[in-house]
Amino acid sequence: MKVLIIYPHGNALSTRAGSETRVWNIVSCLVKNNFDVFILHSINSKGLEDPYLKEKCHVYYYREISILKAPDLYLTDLNPFFVIKLIKLIRKQKFDVIQITNPWGFVMLKLLVRRKTYLIFDSHGVEGEFIKIALKNPMFPMIFKPFAGSFTKLYEKLTCKFTDLIINVSELDREHYIKNYNIKESKAITIQIPSSIKRKEVNNRDILKLKSREKLGLPKEKTIIIFHGAETHLPNKEAFSLIKNFIAPNIKKKDILFVLAGFNLKSWKKANVISLGFVKNLEDLLYSADFAIVPIISGSGQRVKCSDYISLGLPFICTKKGIEGLEFIKNNEDCLIYDTVNNRFLEGILKLYKNKELRKKFHDNLIKKSWNLNQKTFEKRIMKLYSKISG
Repeated sequence: MKVLIIYPHGNALSTRAGSETRVWNIVSCLVKNNFDVFILHSINSKGLEDPYLKEKCHVYYYREISILKAPDLYLTDLNPFFVIKLIKLIRKQKFDVIQITNPWGFVMLKLLVRRKTYLIFDSHGVEGEFIKIALKNPMFPMIFKPFAGSFTKLYEKLTCKFTDLIINVSELDREHYIKNYNIKESKAITIQIPSSIKRKEVNNRDILKLKSREKLGLPKEKTIIIFHGAETHLPNKEAFSLIKNFIAPNIKKKDILFVLAGFNLKSWKKANVISLGFVKNLEDLLYSADFAIVPIISGSGQRVKCSDYISLGLPFICTKKGIEGLEFIKNNEDCLIYDTVNNRFLEGILKLYKNKELRKKFHDNLIKKSWNLNQKTFEKRIMKLYSKISG
């Protein structure tokens, strides 16, 4: 089967950020099962791709543009470099399936596809929700603000209407599309994002923790609390700010150190917070931690960072918004979940800090449930989907 994966404004062959990890997992699965995979993504991805997958796929790039400082993502359909490259690919290749990440670019794709090709909208969250966060950004062009919200919802609704299938990352998103965009239930399915991290089977986790801290230059004696994510993603940006300006200053314990990491994040140090910037080996960061926090207060979709914590059995504290898409994780059984980031959230941090037995309980329960997010489970779900499409 010949498949084209389109990732506007992103890198389909990378695990730098959560959304990219999802596409990377899909591509890896298709390559492993001998699909003929073509990739069309931003030229900014060049040199940052997984070398193995790049060798196995046919990779094509397009140049991004900006009009009146509007983010390139929203201009995908009007980008001549994207359109010309897409026309050439569709004319030259007879694709059985074309899968596009994010709705942007779908309208142009639908107009250009003439032969019978199965179209998949791979949604990483509700764009109608993401745009609300984007509009808070002072850098968002003022000229587009009055109609950006309504236009985004309309565009996403059209994409859902004219695609053959929608893959959602959470049941919450699926229900949103069905209810608000009047989509048939059979047209939308949910496949959660797995972690790309493989759990190490070790007898002494403390030794692994010390080795990881040594690699990252972190103190051995402190209680380390981590949060990681791409700084370019606005919900993560909010979370980094909350840790720096609210959470860390209000946690007075001298032996607690908050450690931040993520793509596009600068390195810095302030009192009881340290930012490592981008960490190449995410495993080192995860194994260095005593537990994690997820102070996410906006956005949509599924947080891959939570998948990482669950897969490794790393105890964590989360908001209700942050745990969306992972309904099998229960409060007080697998982790601590709070409505938002407030004084109760701070109390939760101190509770987990003091109670090692609770951390052990969360670790054991998360490991038991981690099968939901492992590579094998994900591969079975993807292959079942593509087998059904091929008939």
